[in-house]
Amino acid sequence: MDSGKPVNGSVLACYHDEWKVALDSGEVLRCSVRARHFAGMGSEEKLLVPGDRVEVALFEDGSRVIERRLPRETVLSRLRPRMKRDVEQVIVANAEQLVAVASVASPKLNRRFLDRYLVVAEDAELKSVIVFNKIDLAPEEDWRPHAAAYEKAGYVVVPTCALDGRGVDELRTHIDGTFSIFTGQSGAGKSSLLNVIEPGLGIKVREVSEATNKGRHTTSNVTVFRLAENTLVADTPGFRELGFWRIHPDDLDQLFPEFAEYIPRCKFTIGCSHLPEPGCAVKAAVEAGELDAERYDSYVRLMRDLRR
Repeated sequence: MDSGKPVNGSVLACYHDEWKVALDSGEVLRCSVRARHFAGMGSEEKLLVPGDRVEVALFEDGSRVIERRLPRETVLSRLRPRMKRDVEQVIVANAEQLVAVASVASPKLNRRFLDRYLVVAEDAELKSVIVFNKIDLAPEEDWRPHAAAYEKAGYVVVPTCALDGRGVDELRTHIDGTFSIFTGQSGAGKSSLLNVIEPGLGIKVREVSEATNKGRHTTSNVTVFRLAENTLVADTPGFRELGFWRIHPDDLDQLFPEFAEYIPRCKFTIGCSHLPEPGCAVKAAVEAGELDAERYDSYVRLMRDLRR
């Protein structure tokens, strides 16, 4: 490889003043960035995030410089918390699917937060795989109805146990050859699963706090790991806040895929919010047991949040 010749790669992790980049050749390098190539951009546009495709210049003196960021195909974003104005925070770029890890116990299953992740993924046009982890800690009759509700909504659900390996091979088949984002509540077992899927990663894992039954944060930044030539996974922190970035209330029903066949049947086919309107086919389907009541309740709560 000639020195100075531009090569492409993917950002694995971001640090204060350097970036860890996996070149397409397989080599992993620490790189600086040539700031002038980001001149004129807004503050968020200047940032590099894990998953970004970049062009790197290699020089004879051994320096490696990111010359530019290539166009992003997808972004997983949230509303940056605790800001006086609305600011987008891009979490991961160029991923293909979200792997939403939820524990069935310790911490207890939180469907409201799971549904929020799924809505963000739908808005980003990412495929979603749901993992019900820690199935060794709860009888199947406790979590199976919840899994069935998501399967009926069209999602793939994989029950797993990182301790004994149940479901890990199935999960591996869903991430092979893709760029997947592992996310979920802190303590749900994302890092434990990744350590089992790829022994040797050595991602830090902590126990759930007995006092609060909530996970303790072990990942403060997003890191991308290359498991195979065409398999990347991003390990994300357990976000305590996942605010929606520019999701309009009128579009929320489109982000619940199981609503799709009922929406055209509503009396008011344009503008039905599926809340107070008469003749709403979505509400009728919930009452008839055709749509899951807890998913609908998540929709109602999220709609109220968006309208505030």
